[in-house]
Amino acid sequence: MSDFAIVGKPNPRFDAVPKADGSLPYGEDQVPANALHCGLLYSPVPCGRIKRLDASDALRVPGVAAVLTAKDVPGKNEHYGSGYPPHASQPIFAKEEIRYTGDVLALVGAETREALDAAMAAIRVEIEAKEGVWTTRHTEPSAQERKVCDFEVKRGDAEAALAGADVVIERTYRTQLAEHAFLEPASGTSWIDADGVVTIRVGTQLIENYRAVAAVLGLPHSKVRVLGTFVGGGFGAKGVMTVEPYLALLTWKTKRPAVMVIGREHGIRSTMKKHPFEMRYRTGVNRDGKIVGVDADIVGDAGAYPHKTNLFLLGAMCIAAGPYEIENVRVRAHGYLTNNPITNAMRGVGSNQVCFAYESQIELAAQALGMDATELRRRNFIQKGGKLPTGQPIPHTPNLEGCLGSVLTALGPRPKARPGKRVGRGVAANITGYGRPFDAAEAAVHMENDGSAVVRVSAPDIGAGQGATLLSVAAEELGLGLGQVSIHLSDSATTPLSGITAGSRQTLMAGNSVRAAAGKIREGLLKGAGALLEAAAEDVRLGGGEAWVSSAPERRVKMNLVVAKAKELKQTLHCTEGLNLPPHVYADPQRYLGGLGGWSDYTFGVHATDVEVDPETGEVQVLRHVACHDVGRALNPVSVEGQFEGGAVMGIGYALHEEVTMQKGVCRSQSFHEYLIPTSSDIGEFQSIILECGEGEGPWGARGVGEPPCNNAPAAVALAVGDAVGTRLLDLPVTPERVARAAMAVRKNGHGKAA
Repeated sequence: MSDFAIVGKPNPRFDAVPKADGSLPYGEDQVPANALHCGLLYSPVPCGRIKRLDASDALRVPGVAAVLTAKDVPGKNEHYGSGYPPHASQPIFAKEEIRYTGDVLALVGAETREALDAAMAAIRVEIEAKEGVWTTRHTEPSAQERKVCDFEVKRGDAEAALAGADVVIERTYRTQLAEHAFLEPASGTSWIDADGVVTIRVGTQLIENYRAVAAVLGLPHSKVRVLGTFVGGGFGAKGVMTVEPYLALLTWKTKRPAVMVIGREHGIRSTMKKHPFEMRYRTGVNRDGKIVGVDADIVGDAGAYPHKTNLFLLGAMCIAAGPYEIENVRVRAHGYLTNNPITNAMRGVGSNQVCFAYESQIELAAQALGMDATELRRRNFIQKGGKLPTGQPIPHTPNLEGCLGSVLTALGPRPKARPGKRVGRGVAANITGYGRPFDAAEAAVHMENDGSAVVRVSAPDIGAGQGATLLSVAAEELGLGLGQVSIHLSDSATTPLSGITAGSRQTLMAGNSVRAAAGKIREGLLKGAGALLEAAAEDVRLGGGEAWVSSAPERRVKMNLVVAKAKELKQTLHCTEGLNLPPHVYADPQRYLGGLGGWSDYTFGVHATDVEVDPETGEVQVLRHVACHDVGRALNPVSVEGQFEGGAVMGIGYALHEEVTMQKGVCRSQSFHEYLIPTSSDIGEFQSIILECGEGEGPWGARGVGEPPCNNAPAAVALAVGDAVGTRLLDLPVTPERVARAAMAVRKNGHGKAA
């Protein structure tokens, strides 16, 4: 790391102070003058047919500017989605059929919030309610029609391996419907600029949604502009359109600016959720601790519309055997439509669900063998060049042994239980992918005459420091100080498009694009400096806004002079570069959505947790949690540590508290009173351990780190609770009720029964 001036250093982020003092504007801030307030009327039932929708009384409410429904959409009345018939892409407005309670019936624009509320109440709706489908376990004939994906992967002969195994563990695991629970509500503003372009300022993870908005309005892409703000949490839910089409429609129809905030109750009702999985696993192990076979069947609830359920079930299938080298594997993955909330991307995208299942299997197998579970893991950890069930080789060093040893050393001896309490320890290893085949991104870098630089890239900053990371990449490559580089993010009209900020992909995609563009400019700067210093370009060094010859560091020239000389020599000082990822090569690529199966690279890690459990009440207290991942290269260790902490805390909440409870398609969890997210008192002592093997697909060997820490934590916590009560808990979340029942069952039936 000594060769780097900026990379690998705990550099302060340029957005830190304005976030801390509250001056950084988010989606609903900076409201245009004369803006209309927007509100959405949602379906009161989860399944039915619209018989009557009458807005005439609402239009007579003083201060109401417009009430829009499906008939008022000038273009396509749909979000872009997967489009599996007969349930095509989610409509902007429900026209006839109601498929879930997040279906929008009408949009109201009014001068005041009071007029908005009165108009919403005045809309007359008649819906013929129907019995919906609430579970993927339905067996009626419609089940086949509701299937949105059906994948299978085979490696070796899983059935034969299981038949010959010394121990076979078979269990079924279930994970819950979970809410993204971002703290900043989905919000934004809109207006028509002087050139007639519909402009939307919004907190989003994907500014490329401007194309979908243009389709809704029936306009060319060039007539819609999305300005992305810093985002107060998204975790996947803001990767799809939230307020954008409604703001655009109201502004386009009324020619007035608009502002819209989807409140918490409506947000939980309408935004997408994490897929609930039901996972049946059979794991075969020999007495020497070798895992010889895995057979798994994964069923996911897609909710009311398909969106990208096929992609996430495919991803879960590819890594369903975990971070282990297993020669005989068969995995099937299926997704079904229901009348529950739509499920889509949420931090982990299938990885945390399957991690809970395969790590629980490891613990049960070790128990059956009388072997320490950490030793069982060590004997089966996948190595560089090892193959996943799809046959894809692991391109870089996983360093799982290093991660495992680090967390166990950090935890030290088991804590002693207080009177009436029990303590337990859980360890979970994982594999998480980053970078999808066919992915693409671009970024632009420009040198100014004074020697400073500007970076332009569309990547939204969703709180993980994407902007600061990309700025530091450019500064390192160009030999500038952080204060000499500025960055412009998330403007569909001016920044090269780099895709969604999700899937731990922006360091890989945008980071490599920025480095490539800056690298082309660096070549010209070295030639310009060489001419000034009368030295060969390869002997020139850049740093801190200066250039010098390696053998004579006392002779230095400022970057503004270097830029002037490079310009005189006709060198490139403005450059746009990109990255295009190839598809995976499979014998039968159509089985994997044409080569989309798996990721370009993988990040590995191990978490360990100590918990204290009250067996009478089921109350769980996390005492200590240690997170360790090999990140290849930590471009900014402070930002990486933040991702470790944030991801693990989210995973702990997923393990212990978080669940959207449903009653026949209706969300019973409508606020943070009912949907519990962890607070600082729920986390205990936390420690991050960053390992760096120097191997990864990102700049200078960096790996994606946004999602991996979220994926181990649920399994580690659940396994620790199971260790404390003496049985494995098979359903998430491990609520006090479930823990108390499990402890009671152990007292009644004896140790070792899975609950």
